Amino acid sequence: MSAIAFYSSSLTIYWSAIVIVLGIAAWFCMSMALYRGDGGRASAMWLMLALGTVLSVIFCRSIHWYCNAEQYEGFLSALTNYSIGSYCLPGMFLGLLLAGLLAAKLRFADSAAALFDALAPGAALGIALFRLSALFNSSCRGSIAITPEFLHRLPFTSEVEVAAGVTEYRFATFFVQFILLLIFTVVLVAFFLRHRADEKKWGRQRGYVAGLFLTVYSAMEIILDSTRYDSCVLRSNGFVSVVQIVSALIIVVILAVYCRRSVKANGRRWYHFALWGGYVLSLAAVGGSEYFVQRHRDWFIGCYSVMTLGLILMVTVVGLMYKTLLIKEEE
Repeated sequence: MSAIAFYSSSLTIYWSAIVIVLGIAAWFCMSMALYRGDGGRASAMWLMLALGTVLSVIFCRSIHWYCNAEQYEGFLSALTNYSIGSYCLPGMFLGLLLAGLLAAKLRFADSAAALFDALAPGAALGIALFRLSALFNSSCRGSIAITPEFLHRLPFTSEVEVAAGVTEYRFATFFVQFILLLIFTVVLVAFFLRHRADEKKWGRQRGYVAGLFLTVYSAMEIILDSTRYDSCVLRSNGFVSVVQIVSALIIVVILAVYCRRSVKANGRRWYHFALWGGYVLSLAAVGGSEYFVQRHRDWFIGCYSVMTLGLILMVTVVGLMYKTLLIKEEE
């Protein structure tokens, strides 16, 4: 049940909706400031806001309809009746990707990669507030019940009514992600400004701020989505969620792109093989942990500990592959 902020006649405004709107505004303002400070045109960001919002809603609802068709009367209902159902976040990234490419194609932006770089810190801040909105409705429901009473408070757990008059304290997935994304926003802004300051030394490296955001955020989603009870899963496979599949694909694509650029700049070296070996090891740790935690929920402490270490290794591998791109430039 969503907490009502304002009510007048037939108009009802919920607190969760207000926080989401604030998240969109914060995202837009931060990205606009960074993009304009980097020499970009405001018209490109306005186009991203309009077109990206429309495409994101369409894709988010379409994916959620595919995974949860029983919640809708049909596909058109998912695209027209927003009082039912929900959204699947990977659709937002697809919508923004297409919007950014179109903005560059129409010459609103000189570089789609530079536009995505400016969007990344704002995205971390905006999504953080989206997750915070879960405090005002029933969407922040982890699947892990926490029994120690001293943990029955934020940021560890949130209270969930599992039946009439029966409540449980479950892991506060969305609130934990809110805190992590706030910290990550600061890291992204610092990374963006560092790249802009180093432009004269190395030349402007486009797209790497967005790459950092996508890598870390995807790793975060892989483990946090595993703790949710309402993850969107494929109709043919109820084991791994859509968010986890998309997140894993994003990480391996970014690693492959960095590897290709590194080999082109420096030739094929031993460290390329070593980093891919580290990636395979991290993937085995993450995949194995997810397999066991799905079948033995009472093993969650051990499984999620191993998964966290595996994801840290995975992000580190991508970061080290990125560092190999600077070897040639520093010589």
